[in-house]
Amino acid sequence: MKRTLVSTSLALAVAGFLGTGAALAQYNAPATTPPTPAATPDASKSPTANQVATPSKTESGPSAFAKLDTKHRGYVNSEDVSQLQGFNFKNADKNSDGKLDATEFNAAWALPSATPKS
Repeated sequence: MKRTLVSTSLALAVAGFLGTGAALAQYNAPATTPPTPAATPDASKSPTANQVATPSKTESGPSAFAKLDTKHRGYVNSEDVSQLQGFNFKNADKNSDGKLDATEFNAAWALPSATPKS
């Protein structure tokens, strides 16, 4: 009888230990470090739809085009180049589609009259 009591006690102790282990394995402890906050974009480095970086006349045509094509559409329209003093959009738009692709823009950018407004 004593042997049965010891065996039963031992079996219950092992079962309790295993049950506790299973419960602990399912427990999701809170993170010890706080989550990293999302990076806040620096408005001076990444232009938005309302803030377009004006290219410098010393920049190459492709560089200026990239600054003006903030939406990465592959073209700029008359609104995109409106801050460029002396830039004649109508003359630059050789195929009259209302858009300047990189080739049309680069040809017009090379003209001395296309200068950024101060």
